[in-house]
Amino acid sequence: MSAGSGTSAVPGVARGRSGLAAWVVPAVRGAVALIAGFAITFTSGHSAAFGLVVFGLFAVVQGAVVAAGAFGDRTERRSRGLFALQGALTVIAGVAALVLPEGGVHYFVWVVSAWAVVTGALELVGGIRDRGRVPAARDWMLLGGLTLILAIAFLVVPPDYNQALGGIEQIKGQLTASVVLVGIFGAWAAVAGVLLGIGAVSARGPQAPGEGSGGKGRS
Repeated sequence: MSAGSGTSAVPGVARGRSGLAAWVVPAVRGAVALIAGFAITFTSGHSAAFGLVVFGLFAVVQGAVVAAGAFGDRTERRSRGLFALQGALTVIAGVAALVLPEGGVHYFVWVVSAWAVVTGALELVGGIRDRGRVPAARDWMLLGGLTLILAIAFLVVPPDYNQALGGIEQIKGQLTASVVLVGIFGAWAAVAGVLLGIGAVSARGPQAPGEGSGGKGRS
């Protein structure tokens, strides 16, 4: 994610060094997250298989973008390694979801929660470590914390949850764990997409003379 001026807020991307503007990676990440969120919002069949496919596609693209950005800057080895790892693990989680879309609710919970715990912690730690030195650190902490909340939400929903709908409106159907979990992921994707979009706009803002050629690269 990115925020502020003069410092690249994407993994390994520094304006003027890698040839890739600082706002590009968070913009692409945000767009991918929003697409996933909208796909879930406007689709009625929230099965575990649907959730695994949407998450898998999201994670493969998102991870590739983060990993590619991490290698754009050769000046910050710690940051490059941290976000390269985050990107690689995200791609792996996406592939794991796509190769077994019929894995069921338990598998969906396992893949998403494991991914969210690890990558959320990586982004949160990166933000805490660079707090006060990198303007975008607050954004990384927000996104990392939000991703950890996603993991907690997935772990607290009982996989066998099944509640008949009805009430005053007499709505027919069942509210199952898969419906709840896919909805939670969609909500997370929408919020994350907005945060990343704001970060991209901030990173694209005007820079002071001489800034942007030696900033640290992160996302």
